Amino acid sequence: MSIRFLGLIILFLLPGGLIFAQTLSEKEQSDKYQACIASISEENSNAVITAKKWYVEGGGAAAQHCEAMALYDQNRFEEAAGLLEIIADKVSRGDGIGVFAIKNKTLLSAQLRYLAGNAWRANNKLERAFTIYTTALLSLDDHPVFKYDFYIERGTVQIDREDFQSALDDFSYALELDEERIEAFLYRAETYRKMNEHLKARLDLNQGLSIKPNQPDLLFESGINYRMLREDMKAKKEWQKLIDKFPDSDWQKLAEDNMKLISN
Repeated sequence: MSIRFLGLIILFLLPGGLIFAQTLSEKEQSDKYQACIASISEENSNAVITAKKWYVEGGGAAAQHCEAMALYDQNRFEEAAGLLEIIADKVSRGDGIGVFAIKNKTLLSAQLRYLAGNAWRANNKLERAFTIYTTALLSLDDHPVFKYDFYIERGTVQIDREDFQSALDDFSYALELDEERIEAFLYRAETYRKMNEHLKARLDLNQGLSIKPNQPDLLFESGINYRMLREDMKAKKEWQKLIDKFPDSDWQKLAEDNMKLISN
């Protein structure tokens, strides 16, 4: 799973930070959780069974989280999303969780909803993903610093729904929170492209490239933008940067394929 929501502490993994009420020692809790998570990549076919057994034994929400991650890894996105929402609701109510989690329940439940939203989107349930991201955003009114990633995710869902104006709004909200990260500039530029607003897209791409000049997504989109503006030499120059900086990669092949289109 690709998780952009890096601003939040991964509360599950901290010793003493597991979200079920303590019945084991802190070290035993941490070891149990980390072993469950490790089993997802090592022996996924048994990971769901292991997590369910742990839940019955008193593993609580931490065991359910491990189960949800295992379900996601098996592409069982709807089951994973539903379970993550259940855990998020429990945490937001402070239901059966430890002291550490209670103190951080707003951020932790928002993080769980972020993961649920990702799972709903992976299952192409865009309306459900939109709703869960919106719910999380509302819960974070007192923690605006953490809203950036939710606006990015909700904006990309809006693109998938072809609601481009709402997508632009979300990326603009994200930029109001942080103008030093490039995601909002990139996705807003892509949205402008879909709306045939290529000059506006150019401004966002220039801003993003001023922050990270060699970021491959920005370079590739910049080449597309120049092509749309009928500035083929500048497009080739951007794609040549991808070839030079990322040799023997998918970026190189993608850039070469697009350069051939100009040549033809």
